[in-house]
Amino acid sequence: MIRNLPLYSSLFLLLSFAGAARGQAVFLLDSLPAKTSATDTVFMATSLNGWNPHDLMYAFSPDSLGTRILQLPSVVDTFEYKLCRGSWKTVEVSADGRDIPNRLYTSCDTVKLSVGGWRDMLAKGLAVSTASENVRYLPTSMRMPQLNRNRTIRLYLPPNYADGGPFPVIYMHDGQNLFDDATSFAGEWHVDEILDSLYTYRGFSAIVVAIYNDDSERLNEYSPWRNDSLGAGGDGNKYVRFIVETLKPFIDKHYRTDPRSQSTAIIGSSMGGLITLYAALEYPNVFGKAAVFSPSLWFSPKVFEYIQKYRRKGDQRFYMLAGEKESERMVTDVTRAADLLRAAGFNNDSYLMIKIVPNGRHTEGFWSRELGEAIRYLYEF
Repeated sequence: MIRNLPLYSSLFLLLSFAGAARGQAVFLLDSLPAKTSATDTVFMATSLNGWNPHDLMYAFSPDSLGTRILQLPSVVDTFEYKLCRGSWKTVEVSADGRDIPNRLYTSCDTVKLSVGGWRDMLAKGLAVSTASENVRYLPTSMRMPQLNRNRTIRLYLPPNYADGGPFPVIYMHDGQNLFDDATSFAGEWHVDEILDSLYTYRGFSAIVVAIYNDDSERLNEYSPWRNDSLGAGGDGNKYVRFIVETLKPFIDKHYRTDPRSQSTAIIGSSMGGLITLYAALEYPNVFGKAAVFSPSLWFSPKVFEYIQKYRRKGDQRFYMLAGEKESERMVTDVTRAADLLRAAGFNNDSYLMIKIVPNGRHTEGFWSRELGEAIRYLYEF
C-alpha cells in the first residue's frame, strides 16, 4: 500500500482544487456488459479531472475477491461522472444503446454501479446519425503542423449557403458532440437544429466549424498552461495557433466567409471553455466574439493572472455561462473571471454578459439549451 501514497497525495491536491474535500468514497462495479473483457480497465471520467477518460488516478482495480473498485480518498460533496474503458468511444450507454445522462455523486461512502452497455459494442447500425443534411465532413482530415498530427473537421453550412454570403463563422471545440448522436459521448448539442431555427425565425445565418478532439491529447490541447498534478496541459497555444494560422485561412479560402473579427466567434465548454477564453484573449483581432460555457478554470490558476494582464481591444464581446449544479467552484471561478474582465475594460453589457443558471449541470444538454441565447447576444440580434 505504501506505493499508493504519492498517487493519493496527488489526487487529494486535485480534489482540493475542485472544491472543499470531504471523506473517502468507494465505487464498486456491481455488473458489466457480458462482452466486457477481463483485461479491460474501466475508468471514471469526471468533472474532478477535466473529464479525462483515461486518468489512472480514476481507474478501477480488482480487490481480493475480483470485484472492480475505485477508492477516492477525499471527495467533494457532489460531482458528475461517467464510466468508460479508456476513451470516449468506449463510454457507457444504456442496455438498449442510448446515451445516458452524467451520473451524479452525492455524499455517500459506498456506491454500487451497473453498466448497461458500452458505445463501441453497439450492434452494427444501432448508432444512427442525427446530423442535418447540411452538415458535412472536410474530405480529408486537416493536418495540424503546429502539433504534428491530423484532426477531423466537420462543417455546418446554413440553409441559404448556395445563394447567400459572405457568412459569419463560429469555431467550436469537441466537435464530436455538436451535431450527431452517433459520434457524441454524452448526447449532442443540436447545433445544426439550433442554427436552422435561428435562420428560420431570426434570419441569422452562420457557418459552424466543428473541431473534433483527440481523446489522448484533449487536456494537453485545451490548456496553454501545465497542470502538474494531472501531468497534462501546455499545448493550448499550439492548438489555438492551428485554428488561427492553418484552419481559419483554409476555411476563408474555400468557403464564403466574412473573415473579419467582428464576424468570427469561438465557443466551447468545460476544458473547451478554458481554451476558448484563452484564444479570444490571445487573438482579439481574430476572434471578436467568444462564448465561454462552464470553463475548467480550476485547471490552472495562471488563467486568472493572464486575464488580469489583459486590456480590452475594440468591440470584442464575451458571453460567460455557469450552472449552480456544477462543481462547487464553478460559479465562484466564473464570477471571478468576469470581474477581472470587467476590470480589463469589459465593463458593461455591450462587452460582457454573465449568466448563472440555478439548475445548470455540467452536461451537453445544459450547454445546448443556452447556445441560442449566447449566439443572439454575440451577434446582437
